[in-house]
Amino acid sequence: MKKIKLLLTTTMLCFFFSCSDENKISNDTVEKSMGLRTVLNNIKKTSGSSDRTSKGLTTQSNTFYFDFVYPITLSYNNGTTITVTSYEDLIEVLTSENENLYIDGISFPFQIVLASDGSIITINNEDEFWEVLDSLEIETMDDYIFSSLCYEFVFPFSILNQNNETVVIANENELLELFTNPNSGTMIADFVYPFSVIYNDETIAVTSAYEFFELNNLCLGTGCVCPTVYDPVCVATPGGVLQFSNACLAECSGFTPADFINCNPNEGSGFELLGTCFTINYPIQVQYQGAVYTVNTDDELIGYLNASGNATVVYPIVINHATSSMTFTIENQTGLLEVVQNLCF
Repeated sequence: MKKIKLLLTTTMLCFFFSCSDENKISNDTVEKSMGLRTVLNNIKKTSGSSDRTSKGLTTQSNTFYFDFVYPITLSYNNGTTITVTSYEDLIEVLTSENENLYIDGISFPFQIVLASDGSIITINNEDEFWEVLDSLEIETMDDYIFSSLCYEFVFPFSILNQNNETVVIANENELLELFTNPNSGTMIADFVYPFSVIYNDETIAVTSAYEFFELNNLCLGTGCVCPTVYDPVCVATPGGVLQFSNACLAECSGFTPADFINCNPNEGSGFELLGTCFTINYPIQVQYQGAVYTVNTDDELIGYLNASGNATVVYPIVINHATSSMTFTIENQTGLLEVVQNLCF
């Protein structure tokens, strides 16, 4: 078994600091952060800094999901800390990473600026960081593990969940169950290292989160450099719907425009206002993938409507206006839209 080599140009730490006067070594107390490593990998993919052959990295302000409020203090895996004063400096730091020297921590608290509305959020600890990443639907280890883009896991291996508990994955079925069981509540925070994968017909050991993310970046191809544009597309997979921030990232993950589905399947259907403008008299029925299912709650209904496979409501249904005593029997989708248009707008 050999240790994975990721074909990166090794840049000495002393050389990097001598070439960047604005980056200063500091002695701040920092914490290791898998949330940070997750964000940095997303930034690397959208800026082009995950492609070491690229000569023209994108150093424009990061508007993919958010930007940091600078300066921020980061730490390398050898314990050295560095103060980063701009997005351009951050790209320099990421470009100079390699499997022996990479960023793995940040000084809390820090602030971010959301790209969507310019609001500023203060993040005080790792749990709050993960809450933000989850709300923004940023690609995490869960997405990569389920996709297994160009490699196969060697079983068994272990992961750490959001409660820092070790979960042993013994086989493919257990891995699938982890992602398809809605009651598992398990989010993968990290692996237990080392673990092994089969890549290019060789068994290789992955010894850090940095190596795992770089392996997945290699699966996307060295020429895959996407713009920092937020124009989301979605793809249906056996484990659920994956959302990408733009079509380029989806195609880099191996999907084609023919795989794209509506990220907001309820938008314009009337059901997006369910629970706020009107309620439904349950039970009702839903036709999904050739079978008819009985639905008893809003959550069940929205789950079917959001699922891939063109779920449709079996009419008639009875709805109630949320703020009056008016009740309507709805005979079809057109009727629902007409009533909702009159009631809610």
